[in-house]
Amino acid sequence: MRRMIWLTLIALMPACRPQPNFEISEIATIDTAGWAHDVILEDDELYLSDRQGGYLIFQRSPSWPLQSAFTPVGDVISLAPNGGEPVLAARFDGLVWVSADGHVKARYSNGDIANSVAVRGDIAYAAYGLHGLVIARLAGTQIEIVSQLASPGWSHDVKLSRDQALLSDWNYGLRVVDVRDPGRPTEVAALPSPATTISVAIREAEGKRMAAIADGHGGVALARLDDSGRPRLLGRNSLGLNTSDPPHPASGGWAHSVAWGDRYIFIANWKRGLAILDAQDPVRLRLVREIPTDGTALGVKTERETDGTWLVFLADGEAGLKVYRFIP
Repeated sequence: MRRMIWLTLIALMPACRPQPNFEISEIATIDTAGWAHDVILEDDELYLSDRQGGYLIFQRSPSWPLQSAFTPVGDVISLAPNGGEPVLAARFDGLVWVSADGHVKARYSNGDIANSVAVRGDIAYAAYGLHGLVIARLAGTQIEIVSQLASPGWSHDVKLSRDQALLSDWNYGLRVVDVRDPGRPTEVAALPSPATTISVAIREAEGKRMAAIADGHGGVALARLDDSGRPRLLGRNSLGLNTSDPPHPASGGWAHSVAWGDRYIFIANWKRGLAILDAQDPVRLRLVREIPTDGTALGVKTERETDGTWLVFLADGEAGLKVYRFIP
């Protein structure tokens, strides 16, 4: 009898698990000419890198009207808005600095693939494949190389946080680089990956920094950065993926980009669409929702609204841009 009661309790346990207390709904879908690859927010505008379609600029409003569309070069992977004169990371054209009316001001190419770029002041920081971190100055009509920090892996994403650049370095892991002196970037620490480190998003609250890391078939990792920037792994969630699978799968998931929304982590999960993790317990990340999409989920960004809700922007590859409202 006791055995039957115990088995019954086990059977009921999944239904007793705490359910996520939120709502999420799709509020807009915008088709684009190319593959929507990355979303960047600046002031009242949304920039979308659209690979074959160049880049698009939308006015942020309930109707999301398209303001401008430019194709100064092909295969735009990502960009930094740079106050209206964006710096593009283009697959074959390298770093391309563009004027407000979409004309090329300057270019820099070293034959490698520019995957991501961030700009602070007149300094651009690029995740540049095998060349690692490339730091350049935007000067007049030139892109002047200041320094380079070679990669033991393949640099795919870069984010700036305090006086550091955080690099997602493919099969090497997360690199934390001191860039207080742009002429002498110095690696502070690294956090290895079980698969392919693709992207990183930083959340800073109460003076502490947390890094959510998209690890391809390794799922998502969560790390805390100490005051020096050294990362300490807190937890992982595999998203049900297999670390031994090859990258760029024809079907299934592959964590490609991450973004924070309060305690939640949003993941662009390749052919499986948008995934949501609850990081309230950072040691035990919990997958609480998966939303299938029609395309290839490549980039995700979030923005908190004045009413406490969040907008979630998903660059969904061939299916264009999707916008969701998230109500925690």
